Formats: sequence, C-alpha cells, structure tokens
Amino acid sequence: MNDNIQNIILNFFNDDCNLVELKTLLDFIVVEENYIQFNQYVCINYLSNLSMNQFDKTSIIKDLESRIKQQEKQSIIKSRKRRLIRVAAMIAIFFGLFFYVDRDKIDVESKNIVLTTSKGDKVILDYNSVEAEKLEGLVSTKTNTLVYRKDTISKSLIKNTISVPYGKRFKLSLSDGTVVHLNSGSSFTFPVNFVKGENREVFVSGEAFFDVAKDSLDAFNVLSTGTSVEVYGTRFNLKNYEEDNFSEVILAEGSLGVKNILNDNDVVVINPGDKAKLDYAQGEIEISKVNTVLYTSWIDGRIIFRNENINNLITKLERIYDVIIINSNKKLNNMFINATILTDEESIEDVLDYLVEIYKIEYQILNNKIIIN
Repeated sequence: MNDNIQNIILNFFNDDCNLVELKTLLDFIVVEENYIQFNQYVCINYLSNLSMNQFDKTSIIKDLESRIKQQEKQSIIKSRKRRLIRVAAMIAIFFGLFFYVDRDKIDVESKNIVLTTSKGDKVILDYNSVEAEKLEGLVSTKTNTLVYRKDTISKSLIKNTISVPYGKRFKLSLSDGTVVHLNSGSSFTFPVNFVKGENREVFVSGEAFFDVAKDSLDAFNVLSTGTSVEVYGTRFNLKNYEEDNFSEVILAEGSLGVKNILNDNDVVVINPGDKAKLDYAQGEIEISKVNTVLYTSWIDGRIIFRNENINNLITKLERIYDVIIINSNKKLNNMFINATILTDEESIEDVLDYLVEIYKIEYQILNNKIIIN
C-alpha cells in the first residue's frame, strides 16, 4: 500500500478527506485485494481493539458514497447561490450579532450558521442580540432568530442566503411578516425587503416550515430543485434535500398549489392534511393524507417516528446530530421503529441507548461515526 493511500485513510478516519481523496479511496477499496490491505492496515493502526466485521466492505463503501454525495451537494448549492444572488448590497456588521470573516478564509463546510450577502460576503451568526436599528433591514434579534422590518418603499430586491449546517436549526421573520423555520442542512435565499407589486419569491434547499403572511395582491412563491409552491397565506412544510431525489410538501393550514417545474406540469392544488410528494425520477406528484404533526413537530424540537424504516431513521439522525451512522446489523433493515426524540434535550447517545434497550442493538462511536452492530 503506497504512502498516498495511507495518508488518505488517515484523513478518512479524521473526517478530513476532500472530494478527490474520497473518490480515490472508493476506487481503491472496491477491488477485493485492495480491501484486504485496507482491512489489515486499519486493524493494525486504528482499530486493533475492534473486529473489522463491524467495518464490512459494503458499509465502508456506503460511508464513502455518502460523503462524496454530501460534498458534491455542497458544491451544487454554492453554484446555485452564485446564480441566484444578483443584486449588490452589503449588510452592516457590528460586534455582538455578527462576527465578520473574510470570504476567502471562511470554511464553506463550516459548522456555523452562515449568512451570505448579495455581494458574496459571509457573516457568521453568533446568536447574541444587538441594537437592531444598526443593522440593515433588521428590527430585532433573538437566539437563533432574525426579524426583518417591513419596507413599503423599496424598489429593488436585495437577496441574502442563510446556510444552516447539520446539527442546528434557525428561524427568521421576513419583511412581510412570514415566519420561516429552517431545519438542519438547509439553505435559504430571500429578499431583505419585498417589492410591492411583485411576487414574493424565496428559494430553499433542505427543509423549511413556512407560516406565510397573507397578501391579497402579491403571491408568495417558494422554489426548490424541481418544485414550485404558490400560496397567499398558509402554513406548510417543504422538504427537499438534494440527496433524497424527491421533495415533499405537507400542508397544515390554508391552500396551495404544487408544481413540477422540471416537466412544467400543471399546478396540483392540495388541502390541509395532504402530503404532495414529487419523485424526480418518475416526475409525478403523489397526493396522500397524513398526520401533519409527524412532519412539522421538528420546529418545536420534537422528532416523531411512527413505523419508521431504519434507513429513514438513520438519515434523520445523521442530519439532526451531524454524525455518520453505519448500520452493520442486517436484522434492523426489517424493523420499524416508534419513538419521539426531544432534540434540544436528548443527545445522540441518549437515542442510541434507547435503541439498545428496546431493540437490543450494540453500537460503538469513533469520532463522529457510529457503527451499529
């Protein structure tokens, strides 16, 4: 095994692999002879007290593919932001609310919640309140919250983007009074002020809950990859993580229309209690009745699982707690889990201990990786 591969393996276990290294390791490990070398090297240098049965080839490949998709997704989101952010503006930055970081030095994979201005300047939100009148477009600030003031005379759109990493949530009130909750791993592009007479338009990637302020004249449009939602006043949840290859709209109150913009199909109108799911591969919007609480309780720090497949559970836990979970327990694939997690109070260890008690699993933690045995 050459030094380059050994260095990549070291970076892999330290969560420090770039996209090229991840693809190199994946190409290396799919060859059975190379995987044997990898197995032996890891047992000797990293995991001498663990059985490599916990790191079977399929699980390692799954982990690598997951990381590659994640880094490719971040690259796509960055590209989309450059296309969407057109109008030049600069948010004033003051001590107490924002800590300025030079855009060339900021880590795009930061663990912080980052606001990007229309010029591309990046600001890390530090959750502390400041004098609101000193900040352009802001009325007030609270922990994990921004509130923008209404501007009835604005003639141009100034768009900002907030990026929320895995493991965190954020809330903001837009200038029209619309309240938006952003879930872990989400990106949201919005105008600092809406222009009267023009549709109120925002873009979301990830998951967001909207409580849209009513406006009899100007429609509210939410765009995401492949999906467009138009409302005049309603409460709904939109989930559109790019790695899922589908989007879901769950309507809690009001009425709205959902459209597949990839195929330019007709708008499908849904009613309260409806879930509209758009599968990008099939191109069809499927409507079903659901318990909306199961899909919206996350805004209050509760994740409810009812007859949840283990793979869906793992995906949600990875986003909520910013971890990587490798399931080596094949029996779990046929199980359906019921649980309620209080994400603001319970750690990932608390959740895993619950699974140990109820489903008799075993697990081990290595840095931010969790191996279920």
